[in-house]
Amino acid sequence: MKPIVFDTTCVSHFARAGRLDVLDSVTRGWDRIIPNEVAAEIHRGVDSHPALATVFSQSWLRIVELDMPEVVYAATFKGELGGAPDAHLGECAALAWVKEHGGLAIIDDSAACALADHHEVAFRGTLSLVVLGFKSDLVDRDAAERLVDELASTDMRLPVDGAGLFAWAYSNGLLP
Repeated sequence: MKPIVFDTTCVSHFARAGRLDVLDSVTRGWDRIIPNEVAAEIHRGVDSHPALATVFSQSWLRIVELDMPEVVYAATFKGELGGAPDAHLGECAALAWVKEHGGLAIIDDSAACALADHHEVAFRGTLSLVVLGFKSDLVDRDAAERLVDELASTDMRLPVDGAGLFAWAYSNGLLP
């Protein structure tokens, strides 16, 4: 199974929207991973957003601890991204795991995406998973648009609302 490694943003907003079931369906067939750093970020948010606790009861989601090669990559990535000591730890961990093991990182932060490009780490954003769900006939057009609006209702920063999803997907090469 090919690994798909999530940063905090995707998993936490699906959880806050009560739609981890859709994330599970869309990524079934992958080895779904969150690094310990991502789990820690999610855990810190549980008091403010209790729905985040549901992440830890998902049997399909595997939490991994970074080994030394991934730690070295994560430290390198953190050095390049900069920011506060606790900023970008989830993105760096997800990218480090994929850099070492292969697979696909799911990240949405623009600086982290640029870093992934620079280091040739395969990545996609959360909206690409919504489009994948549509392309795989797991969600119809209306459900995909509603899902984007549900994610946006959790204060997720997205480039489009539900009504703009398909135009965005076409313009970004995610749909033919």
